[in-house]
Amino acid sequence: MEPEVYLDELKLALQEYRLNDVKVLNDQIDPNAFDTAQIKKTLNLIRRKRMFSELERVSTIFHMAGKVEPVIKRQWGQALLDQNRISQALATLKSMSEKFSSDPVEGPEIRGLIGRAYKQLYVNEGDAENLRAGISSYLPDWEGRSGDYRWQGINLVALLTRAKHDGVDPGKSPDAHQIAHEILNDIEERGAFGIWDYATAMEAEIALDNKKDAIEWAKKYVLHPDTDAFEIASTIRQLKEVWSLEGSDLGETLLPVLECALLQREGGSVSPIKSGKIHDKSGFEAVWGSEAYVYFQWIDTLYRCCNAVARVSDAASGAPEGTGFLVNGSCLNPSWGDAPVFLTNAHVISMNPADEAPLHPEDAQAEFTRCSGKPRVCFGELLFSSPRSELDVSILRVNAPTDSQTLEPYPYLPNVSKDPAEPQRIYVVGHPGGTELAVSLYDNNLEEIVEQYVRYRSPTENGHSGSPVLTRQLKVFAIHHRAIYERQLNEGIILNAIRAALNNS
Repeated sequence: MEPEVYLDELKLALQEYRLNDVKVLNDQIDPNAFDTAQIKKTLNLIRRKRMFSELERVSTIFHMAGKVEPVIKRQWGQALLDQNRISQALATLKSMSEKFSSDPVEGPEIRGLIGRAYKQLYVNEGDAENLRAGISSYLPDWEGRSGDYRWQGINLVALLTRAKHDGVDPGKSPDAHQIAHEILNDIEERGAFGIWDYATAMEAEIALDNKKDAIEWAKKYVLHPDTDAFEIASTIRQLKEVWSLEGSDLGETLLPVLECALLQREGGSVSPIKSGKIHDKSGFEAVWGSEAYVYFQWIDTLYRCCNAVARVSDAASGAPEGTGFLVNGSCLNPSWGDAPVFLTNAHVISMNPADEAPLHPEDAQAEFTRCSGKPRVCFGELLFSSPRSELDVSILRVNAPTDSQTLEPYPYLPNVSKDPAEPQRIYVVGHPGGTELAVSLYDNNLEEIVEQYVRYRSPTENGHSGSPVLTRQLKVFAIHHRAIYERQLNEGIILNAIRAALNNS
C-alpha cells in the first residue's frame, strides 16, 4: 500500500474508531516507502488517539527497517511511558538525550519526556529523588526558552508546587509562582500557540490560587472546537495525579466541568471524581452560562449512576472477573420487593457448568468502588439465571451499601440513527480490565437492535461483562454481554427481554 493511501485510510479509521482496522492497516505498512514527513504523520496520528501499543509496534516496524530518524525512537519511548513501562522508557530516553541534547527540536522533546517519566514515577511510587529528577529535566528548557517551553514551564510549576505540598526539598530551583506569572505574561504578550496553552494558563492560575481566572481559562479550553478528548483527558489526569485537586474546593468546582466536557466528546475515557458529588455549580455557570443547569444535571446524574455499579471479584483472591449493577427488585419482578438486586452476566457468576463462569455465588463479592470506603459485599440467593447462550444474566440478592444507588430499567429503546452525521450515542459504565470504574466514550454509537440484542461500537475490555448500557439521557436499557470481534461491535442484552423471561418463568 502506498504511503499516501495508507495515511488517508489510517486517518479515516482513527476518526471512526475502527481500531481493529487500524491494526490491519498497520500490518500492510511498507516502511521503506515512507519518507520522514510521512513517518512523523503516521506516528502522530496513532499517538493522538492514544493507541500506544500500536504506536510501539509501528515505531518498531520503522526502526527495524533501518529508519534512523530520532522521532521514531522518541515516539517509541512515549508509547512505553503511556503503557506504564517507565523504567524501559527512561533507559531509551536517557540514551537518546545524550545523543541529541543539542538538537533544537528533539532535545527539548526528549528531556520533556524524561521529566514526565520521573513525574509518573513519583506519582506511582513516591521517592523524593524522582520528584527532584523531574524538576531537573524540565528546568533547562524553561530557562533557555527552548522547544515547547511553556509546557516545560508549567510542568516545572506543577512539580515545584507538589514538592511544597509534600514537604520535599526540591533543591536549588526557581519560585513556582514567579514561573506561573511569567507563563501568563508570555501568553498575554505573544498569544496562545495552540489549544494546550489554554490548559497551561489554567494550571498557572491554579498555582496562583486564582479560582475565577482558572475557570475562565478552562472555559476557553473546553469550548475550543479543536480541543478533543485526548487533550481533556490528559489535563484531568494532571490535575488529579500531580496537582492533587480531588477533594479541594477548586477541584470540586473545576474537575466536574472538565469531566462533563470530556463526556460530550468522542475518543476518551474517564474515571469520575471520587466524591461523586458536585458541591459548587459556579464552574458550570461560568463555562455554559444559561445552559449550565443542563450540563450540571447530566454529570450529576452520571455520578449517581456510578454508585450503582460494582466490580465483581473472587472473594478469596480478589481477582476481578467482571462488573454488575443494582436495580430495585420490584422493577424486574414484583414478588422480589423493593430491596436492591444485583445484575451481572451468567458467564461471570453462575451455577450452570455450561456457562463456564469463573465464580459461583458463594465465591463472589461485589466491590462498590465509588461508595465511601469501597465496601465489599457478598451475595445472597441466586434469584434467576439464564445461560450465556440465551440471555446471559444472573440476578442475585445483595446487601447493598447505604450510599449506593439503584438504576431504574428503562422500558423504551433508543432509536437507531439513520444519519451517520448524527449517531445515537450510548454509554457503557464498568471496570475495564478490572481497574477503576470508567465510562466508555470511544465511538459509543448504537448500530442495531435485533431481537433481544443491542449492538454498539463502544469499545469494551475484559471486566466490562455485566456493565450497564445507558442511553444518552443516562437511562439503563441493557446489560453488556460480549464482543463480536468479526464485526467490530459489542453486544448487550435488552433488559425488557430479561423482564419478559422473568414474567414467563
